[in-house]
Amino acid sequence: MGLRGPAGLLVLAAALGGCAGLGNALKEPDIRLERVIVRDLNLRGGTLDLVVQIDNPNPFDILGTEVELGFDVEGTHVGDLRYNDDFSVDKGDQTKLTLPLRFQWAGAASTLRTALSQGEVPYTMKGQIRLQTPLGAHSVPFTREGRVPLSRMGGVLSVPPAR
Repeated sequence: MGLRGPAGLLVLAAALGGCAGLGNALKEPDIRLERVIVRDLNLRGGTLDLVVQIDNPNPFDILGTEVELGFDVEGTHVGDLRYNDDFSVDKGDQTKLTLPLRFQWAGAASTLRTALSQGEVPYTMKGQIRLQTPLGAHSVPFTREGRVPLSRMGGVLSVPPAR
């Protein structure tokens, strides 16, 4: 037996009002760059793996569907990436993602050479993360900056000489 008339409208209004209140309950996940790994270098550029940690402060699981970001080193834009693999972060937990960033030496060579020789990267990372939650789809913008360690995959790093 369904509710009709004024009683049905009251139930519908209460349900919709409750859902609207849930949208404000989403706490934005914290996204942090932990380190940068030099995976590949060649004469044209290479690949840096950006290792990010995502913390979920919510009392429910979240499903990430996409990460987009731009990456700058010492104010010089190095590159952009789009990560489209789904990932999940359990309620109150964290996960790590390795995001591959391809770059070209052109335009960023001196900045990258300096960072590579120092063993740490002064960076700015700006983008957005797209999430599916029990509260619906959300796009969460973020900007982070700081300094992180630089790791070298496979041991010795040889930086191509300046031209």
